Amino acid sequence: VDAYFEQADSSSQERVVGGYDVPDDEYVPYQVSMQFLTRSGKQRHFCGGSLIAPNRVLTAAHCVNGQNASRITVVAGVRDLNDSTGPRAQVQSYEMHENYQELVTSDIAILKLESAFELDDKRIATIDVSSNDLVGADQDVLLSGWGSVFHFGTGPFAKYPTVLQKLSYKTLSNEKCKQTMEQLTDTEICALERFGKGACNGDSGGPLVMSNGESLKQVGVVSYGTAFCASNSPDVYTRVSMFDAWIKERMA
Repeated sequence: VDAYFEQADSSSQERVVGGYDVPDDEYVPYQVSMQFLTRSGKQRHFCGGSLIAPNRVLTAAHCVNGQNASRITVVAGVRDLNDSTGPRAQVQSYEMHENYQELVTSDIAILKLESAFELDDKRIATIDVSSNDLVGADQDVLLSGWGSVFHFGTGPFAKYPTVLQKLSYKTLSNEKCKQTMEQLTDTEICALERFGKGACNGDSGGPLVMSNGESLKQVGVVSYGTAFCASNSPDVYTRVSMFDAWIKERMA
């Protein structure tokens, strides 16, 4: 578990903005890529997610809001999006939280897959999300994703990696976070690193995890930040523990 939280050394390339490449021989087994079929027939990554059961994915509601489920697939077991060996599952349906309001609250959704992924605990595994414990401030957390590695996360300046990125940083109290993110609610959790590090466009829906003894647990879902990624403003995550009952009801 400790290896997941090792800091990138000073020579590491900037990624996730400010993160680093997941090593060649390592996987983040619960991380999945949500992809849509373009008109040209190519699959394109657009959001992250986490595998919470062999046929269930946890993600952000804003990733699927208004989307046609039949055009979305999920890829598991890869660190590089160019790796064609990772299994792909078609999304059968999705359910957004009934209280979802963009940039306000309940930015969480569950995807139901047509086929279940085969778990092997190295490349593909589920992440524990069952917890009512509130995560406080100054906790070590880990973000992973294939989001833009450049501060301008959209438009011509966006630069997307194919290799999965990781970033270790710390949670921020909601009180401090509200000084910047005034619309913050108790259903959210914030994390902040120095200027130049943080989540960006394409990381949305992905997991924020922390150590739980000998294992890991997911405490957040990438929700939103600012248009200028990693600009010393907090990253806002949906607080998973606030939706524990909602998630459990949809696991059957």
